[in-house]
Amino acid sequence: MRWIGVAAAALLLAAGVRLCGVSFVEIPGGGASPALLAGDRVAVDKTAYGLRLWPMRRWGYVRRGEGRPGRGEWVAFNDPSAGSDSLLADECPVFAGRVYALPGDSLWVDSLGGVYRRRPAGGRRCRVVELPRRDAYVAITPDNIRWYARMINLHEGAHAVIIADSLCVSGHFVPSFRFSHDYFWLSGGGEDSRSFGFVPDTHLLGRLSRVVWSWDAAAPWYARFRFGRMMKKVGEEELP
Repeated sequence: MRWIGVAAAALLLAAGVRLCGVSFVEIPGGGASPALLAGDRVAVDKTAYGLRLWPMRRWGYVRRGEGRPGRGEWVAFNDPSAGSDSLLADECPVFAGRVYALPGDSLWVDSLGGVYRRRPAGGRRCRVVELPRRDAYVAITPDNIRWYARMINLHEGAHAVIIADSLCVSGHFVPSFRFSHDYFWLSGGGEDSRSFGFVPDTHLLGRLSRVVWSWDAAAPWYARFRFGRMMKKVGEEELP
């Protein structure tokens, strides 16, 4: 009975740590080389940006503590494109990605697939998009209208539709919109926010800290465990 009690206590402690402080994310096929490889099992510090209480269906969106990622940090986040009225942030799939731009940053996105935090040389035609900051108004332009309509519908609790190149929100045409969340541009695994959307603060899970272990499914069975990646720190990187 004593051993049963010890085992039960250990399981409860592990569950508490996982739910409240640390969880793990597996990097899928494709990886995010060179920092992360497919098959890495990475620990996530869920307290880094304030602990998001779970489950959101019971508590709503509540964070204990404050903080936000910096440029170059690797983070775990819930898929922002999967949100809906019936699916809350913590019920969406978990991705891993690197922060490229912060709330308030402006980005230049060209037709060749480049994304820049400064205007590129050479006179290339770019769409200029500002990442919204919480409680700040952002002007609606032809460059950003489709981005913002998508974000408003998914994360701002309003209905937005584009009519004759103008944005109509909840039945009213608006020249600007006041966003209620901070939004981040993330990239990883060969995709970035152009495919899954800007990531609101509600969807940040935590900072990637260390590769706990790594498994190479493509290698022969006797060489699949990557011993050299055990407890490897996931550090910040200099961004171009």
